[in-house]
Amino acid sequence: MSRAETDSAVRACVQLVGGGGGDVITAQAMRYVAPETWNALVERHRGKGCDALAAFARALLDGKKSLHGMVGSLVGALLAALGRPRIEQVFAQELTSRVPLPFGHEIALAARGLQAAGIFICFTDGGAMGDCACLRDLLLNEGKAQLDNLLQGALNDWSQLPGRMQPETVALERH
Repeated sequence: MSRAETDSAVRACVQLVGGGGGDVITAQAMRYVAPETWNALVERHRGKGCDALAAFARALLDGKKSLHGMVGSLVGALLAALGRPRIEQVFAQELTSRVPLPFGHEIALAARGLQAAGIFICFTDGGAMGDCACLRDLLLNEGKAQLDNLLQGALNDWSQLPGRMQPETVALERH
């Protein structure tokens, strides 16, 4: 990620969160957690950044990706044990490793909510947004377009965040 891309992403975050988006992000977060929990999170992380939130969000996303692969491998192994032809095994393994899992949306929602919260925390901290771990992680792993999708989605219904990140979600389900 180039310095120009990072600077552009930081400006987008500052403009969006500072332009009233922070209040909307707070309201969205409080749909999922108690106001006291949200306020304590923001207060306690002030000056500390969002490194832990970024790490946990990435672990959730990586775990979701690994879970898809494990399901596919298990199905392939089961068909092999049943003596099914290799093409059936490969087909079933690929299919089951790529179809959405029943709880995959919720895992992605939690991860994206953590990232949005982390960006908000870094913004309210008054520190350099370029040091925001959630912002860096999004830029590094998904790119600026996905960051823009997340930021715009953070101002809407958070339950739709995974859908806004659709290209990434589809890519994860292919692995």
